Amino acid sequence: MLLKLKLKVTVNINMISSEIKDITSVFNNNTTYEIPDFQRDFVWGEDEVRQLFRDFHEDTDRFQIDIKESDGYLLGNIVLIEDKEHPNKKIVIDGQQRLTTLSLLYKAMEALLFDKMKNSTGEDQTKWAMRGSDFKKGYGIINEEFAIEALKIQHHPSLKFGSSYRSIVNGENSSEQEAESPSDKKINEVYEIIEEEIVGLNEIQLSKFVSYIKTKVMLIVTTAPNLSKAFQLFEILNNRGKDLEPLDLIKNLLLKSLTASNYSELDRELFNENWKQFTINLEITPKRKIESSTFLKHYLIGTIGKNEGKDKLFKHFLELKLNSKEVIDLVKDFRRVSKIYGDIERKAYDSFIDDSLKMYILFELLKLRQAHTMLIPFYAESNETKEIVVDLAIRLSSSVIFSYTQTNYIEAEIPALVKEYYKNKKNKGNEFALQTFIDRLEIKITEKAKLAREAISTRKFENNKGDYNKKGIDLLKFIELYGQGNILIKSPAPNKRLTLEHILPRTLRDEEVRMAGFQNTGEFKEFINRIGNLAIVYNTDNSHLSNKNFSQKKTVFADTDFLTTKSLAGDLTTHIKDGKDSKLVNQINENIAVYTSEDSSIYWTKELIDERSAKIASYLEKILTKEVK
Repeated sequence: MLLKLKLKVTVNINMISSEIKDITSVFNNNTTYEIPDFQRDFVWGEDEVRQLFRDFHEDTDRFQIDIKESDGYLLGNIVLIEDKEHPNKKIVIDGQQRLTTLSLLYKAMEALLFDKMKNSTGEDQTKWAMRGSDFKKGYGIINEEFAIEALKIQHHPSLKFGSSYRSIVNGENSSEQEAESPSDKKINEVYEIIEEEIVGLNEIQLSKFVSYIKTKVMLIVTTAPNLSKAFQLFEILNNRGKDLEPLDLIKNLLLKSLTASNYSELDRELFNENWKQFTINLEITPKRKIESSTFLKHYLIGTIGKNEGKDKLFKHFLELKLNSKEVIDLVKDFRRVSKIYGDIERKAYDSFIDDSLKMYILFELLKLRQAHTMLIPFYAESNETKEIVVDLAIRLSSSVIFSYTQTNYIEAEIPALVKEYYKNKKNKGNEFALQTFIDRLEIKITEKAKLAREAISTRKFENNKGDYNKKGIDLLKFIELYGQGNILIKSPAPNKRLTLEHILPRTLRDEEVRMAGFQNTGEFKEFINRIGNLAIVYNTDNSHLSNKNFSQKKTVFADTDFLTTKSLAGDLTTHIKDGKDSKLVNQINENIAVYTSEDSSIYWTKELIDERSAKIASYLEKILTKEVK
């Protein structure tokens, strides 16, 4: 929630205090926050973190403005109770998701800024050291020796999760951990996405983000003296009446415009009928709704090519000054657009297009909700046109994601193209408008595809525990599904799931490290999670491959359902000389296959990882730019 936060306010009612605090005030102290035994699971994941960073970017114009000019971001409430026996401990009644995510963000920031400092010299090194100071306080209690003596977030011993949080903040390797609970997996997912988001910031953005996260992100911290008072407060906050939502304010504004323009009873009925259906369309399930501000933001981009910040939406509709007919037309259009938008969010893709596979790629594999803005202008067009636009959306979205460009790029670039599309459609006709839209997007795709190739060829696809990360498996899934049409990526064989296998094992003896072409173990670790050393397999294969050498793994690779992996066993062949299968086989042989010698049991080497990484990166660029089809 974006708000103008000018003052801190404290209210005392029946010994319950409530105060707006910045994150520095919450973390820079000796207070620990305990997640008690009655707390629910940790449920935040990629969607919540991506939305959080989208809001951060919107609030700061992608960290281009002076942070002092930002109104601030109110993340929400946390409800705590005092621990009389331990004055420096608070029990978390509500706000576990927010506190844990912020603590993980501080850990990720501290690690990134430490790397920046380590790789700098002189004044730059001093600056990064200063910027990184205090972030350790977001996940630990620091003693006089600057060592962590206790973790900031503590999980009650009876909880079946919390090990992954401890592992992350203590810098432990995943191999030291036992099997993870669903909540622990979510915590790992959140940390991985946070890492991905902040690594994508350039140095200027990162410097501003340091200031922003410390001073401009706020929480309403409510503290009760005991559990009874806390539960009473929690019940009041959650059960007494329905909060006024942003959409209600816009509804009231439009009703006011309707009243001011001598509306008829029929107008009122039409308004209520269409508004009711509009709000129903935004319901994914009875307990889950599309955020109204997100829909309205996407609606304005997709219908008029205007990118309004969420905090400017009310002002936009306030300034429209609509008559009764215009109000009714607007609400009808809300209903029309929200029907298809909502169906897409509910995965009922046939409401928009016949090809549900490409919609799966766009909204479930790539998970880029901003892609809605590219589709909205074409809701009423032919299926053929929709197929063209969806394909463009997939290629632009994936080129943005795999080039490590901030996904807010979509919302920044698309409005001008949409506005131009509508102008051309009105003045020069549908065909010219569509072709111009296509041409403009192809230019942007080409630019980002090149950046994706450059990024992928040398990047480590690694999480904080030294294993492969989500983007690594998403990249290979994308190549298999979009590039080769392998439906098993979407619907794996029964009782199987997809995972990645390290071609060269993660653990090698010193002698094997040298045989593989590395100078030392440190250099080996820099290559182990490069895309050229990762192969997509079923979990049933991965479980028994373990630390086997390459010659042993090749027999499994040869029988896999995935061509990018199968090619590791040698050139692919097909009995059909012409047709789709032959074309795919030739593509893989020409673009991804690398050739190994037979002179040792290792013979998957640093050189081959380099070569395969470069080939996969180049192949992705060719897929995105349609050089290969």
